[in-house]
Amino acid sequence: MSDEYILDDVVETFSDEDTLMSDIRNNPVKWLLSLAVVGPGMAYTITEQSSYASAMENWGLPTGLEWILAVFVTGQLLIAPLSCYLLARTGNVASGLFIAMGGSAILVANPGEIAQFSEAFGWPFFLFCVALSAPMLLVLKNKKKLLDPGKERLTWCTLLSTAIMVYTVAAIVPSAGVALIDVSCEEDAGALLSEVDVFAGATDACEALQYRYAPILGMAAAIGWAWPRGKKIIDDLSDDFLDGLKD
Repeated sequence: MSDEYILDDVVETFSDEDTLMSDIRNNPVKWLLSLAVVGPGMAYTITEQSSYASAMENWGLPTGLEWILAVFVTGQLLIAPLSCYLLARTGNVASGLFIAMGGSAILVANPGEIAQFSEAFGWPFFLFCVALSAPMLLVLKNKKKLLDPGKERLTWCTLLSTAIMVYTVAAIVPSAGVALIDVSCEEDAGALLSEVDVFAGATDACEALQYRYAPILGMAAAIGWAWPRGKKIIDDLSDDFLDGLKD
């Protein structure tokens, strides 16, 4: 199969009635809980709210409870990888994948939240984000214990690998930028973050920032370790990520 058709085939298989839909019908409560985990964050992202407080006000909810919405948005930093790991441990690989994909998408769509945490905690936050990616890599490594060989396993591995890469772009890349600022740049992180988009291309504000994309290549190598068969697919995906970030 040529590379250009791999992801189309993967998405088609994941949404096939015999895989995803049958699991939803057989486990409705589990899937309702999975939707409850990612639903608020997706609603916040899709409606393009300016802040948690304004979102609660626009939705007619008490503004004093915006911290709950923050849990379902910024909290995906913890929720996505840990839910994926715990659900996979109990055999719920499809719902675990769903949360990993949804949570990573929420994070990458709200980069300001991660940037603020990175600025507040500095370079240790980068190490924290790297450590949080480990549970999803372990799930991918244990694929043979979770799924039988065949098209379904290939689909699951490809989508989980994609979720890990999105998580890397959402959390590890911006925190790596702040870590590089802390270690190598004369200006403080807050000053540079006000001038530089950590997702943008190379900048003259701090020469070290050009290396903030290195974790993408490192994560591609880690995924290749966890899933050797998918190394070519992930290399292509990481190249596409890097090209997209630099455009």
